[in-house]
Amino acid sequence: MNAITALCAATGVGDSMLVAVNERLSAAGLSISEEDASMLAVQRAEFLAETERVEFGTPALLAIAETVASSPYLTPRNAADVLSRLQGTFYELRDELPVDVPDSEIVEALRGCLDELGDANDVSKTPTDELMAYSANYLLALDAEDAAEYRIVDDAGHAYVFDPFEWDYDEMASGWDGEGWADDWDD
Repeated sequence: MNAITALCAATGVGDSMLVAVNERLSAAGLSISEEDASMLAVQRAEFLAETERVEFGTPALLAIAETVASSPYLTPRNAADVLSRLQGTFYELRDELPVDVPDSEIVEALRGCLDELGDANDVSKTPTDELMAYSANYLLALDAEDAAEYRIVDDAGHAYVFDPFEWDYDEMASGWDGEGWADDWDD
């Protein structure tokens, strides 16, 4: 028994995880065993230790369980394995993606990819950019970032958008004719 397993067993993390995960899965008529909950709690602690992260608020596993509970690819026989693989994939993605990407977008992408591919093993092998394409909110945020570079709002609230595809490169500003820019500044 390693230190993380001993700590989880001593603090009863597996028991609280069992209740919380089963609450999320119960809507779909699913549940996991005590052994599975302990395994998921230990796995979570190991992933957090490996990535040197601390998790505040709702553990990712609970968000994953709630989101994928209604997936047709989550069954009573494979629930613990699917949750385990998705939890591992979540923490790998969390480590790769920028901090400003919300956990909810990662979980949304995991669900979309699971529904598309039908297997948690395939989800875990999917490259980050392909997997995150299953999150509509992530894609909207990317589009907004790209658009923000070309959008200016003046003090009066008028928005001006630069479309690089409509830019006419033949137009040129009149050239500099040599005068100093501050020649009349002191006058």
